Amino acid sequence: MVFRTIFRQIGKYFDVICFILAMFIVDYAMFLFGQAWGLIAVAVTVALIGWLSEIISGAKGGD
Repeated sequence: MVFRTIFRQIGKYFDVICFILAMFIVDYAMFLFGQAWGLIAVAVTVALIGWLSEIISGAKGGD
């Protein structure tokens, strides 16, 4: 019963969890190429997650 509830909650956010894990893996891979590439990848990741969160929430910027 408890596990069914936990898996149901994880299932709701499974796509988001996979997306964020994929972004972290890409960031790690870019750090293997070099520190500058890794920092650029982190900046792109943070910007992409921020932009997607704005789209999902439907909020208008600057209000």
